[in-house]
Amino acid sequence: MSPRNRRRQSGQAVVIVVAMIVALTVLGVMVFDAGLAMSDRRNLQAYADASALAGARSYGPGGDNAHWVAMQYLGTSLNFALPVGPCGSSANCPAGTYAVGGYSITLADSFRYNGIFNYPTVLDVVISHQQPSIFARMLGFSTLTSAASARATVPGPQFNGAAYAVAAVGGDALINGGGAAFQTVTGPVYAYESFGADDGPHSTGVPSQQTNYDGNPCSPTLSNRLDIGGGSNGLQYHTTDGGTVPPNPDVAPPNQYDNASPIAPNVTYTSPVQAKDAQGRWMPGIYNGFAPSGGLMNGGVFKIINAPSMALGNITNTVHMPSGVSDPAGAVAIVIDGSDAGLDITQAVLNGLDDLNPPPPAYTGPRDPMGTHNFVIWGSGPNPYTAGVSIGPAASTDMSGIIYLPKSPYVSDGNSSPQFTGSVFFQSMTVKGGGNGQQVFKWVCGLNAVAGQPYDGGLIR
Repeated sequence: MSPRNRRRQSGQAVVIVVAMIVALTVLGVMVFDAGLAMSDRRNLQAYADASALAGARSYGPGGDNAHWVAMQYLGTSLNFALPVGPCGSSANCPAGTYAVGGYSITLADSFRYNGIFNYPTVLDVVISHQQPSIFARMLGFSTLTSAASARATVPGPQFNGAAYAVAAVGGDALINGGGAAFQTVTGPVYAYESFGADDGPHSTGVPSQQTNYDGNPCSPTLSNRLDIGGGSNGLQYHTTDGGTVPPNPDVAPPNQYDNASPIAPNVTYTSPVQAKDAQGRWMPGIYNGFAPSGGLMNGGVFKIINAPSMALGNITNTVHMPSGVSDPAGAVAIVIDGSDAGLDITQAVLNGLDDLNPPPPAYTGPRDPMGTHNFVIWGSGPNPYTAGVSIGPAASTDMSGIIYLPKSPYVSDGNSSPQFTGSVFFQSMTVKGGGNGQQVFKWVCGLNAVAGQPYDGGLIR
């Protein structure tokens, strides 16, 4: 090899070595500053998780200080003191974005179950941080940005208030008397159109104060009310105690139970023989193509699909408690959907109440032991039950719990005397007049349903 060629190769080697040094320097800069950013993000994630959990635990129906509590946690971790900006006190610390000490903190509220609570139940915390780079500034990157987010919800079971003893969410609540009959609703009423009867002497009776299933006034004392979807009430009702029940127009239809279905055990039955235990009692599970009829139902959740008719007959709980009383050993919930037709409850005597304990910390024992969520019949969701609910003459119907069929019309014979204890939601209600039946809708003071799965809570992400 000639000396000239060796000199050329020597020059190339210098270029290669310099390029390698530059590349290694760039890589080292990236690794060092990336390591700082990753370490910062891990810390931010821990701070976001802790603040979201602490804040979510502070939500409540009487006002909350979730944002203030979350900011207190962050202040301790990120070394800043409250107040910051508009977050001035536990009583006034709104959601929003706060900038402090190189950190941007965003707090946001939402409702976990379709906006049905009167207070938020989910807290989102997002933290971003800008800090000076060490070596990356040599490449034109003067700052590094790290970010983390966390979402947490109130731990433990969540509850939805029943709100109404009777609700016709899309039409009239037409509850007619006749003959010697009287019709009574002892709790609040919702009618999208009108409530009462078109026969004044036999109009529906409502006490001016809410009364419990046992006839005693609710404590604390609560006034009854009639909420109407729009316009004025075109039917007639009367108060049973000489007080007043004020109508409130232009109230939106209630939908708080649309996504609160009880969950049946994951076992499917395709015949009555399969669905009964050794004692001949109906077992909880999924009933495909038929419905239980007559006899005894073991406690739990029964989901009925593809049933061409659902005549429940003289069916009752295996262990049945008196109407309105919690039944933690044998409560029953029946879940139906748009694949079903023809629900007849003329002779059904069922109790779905299994959780009447007050909210924590007052309660003792397990929540929602039978998983019914206090429903006795539920038929909403993306494929709601739309066929009718019928009660024939001489009915012995006695249903305790929440019946939630907001897309289904209810029709009852005027000679029947069904009793409902709790809360009923239908698309519309028609009780035919002219008979001697006594239709009774008893309220349960403070009735709640567990919203969705009863023991979810804490960090969601």
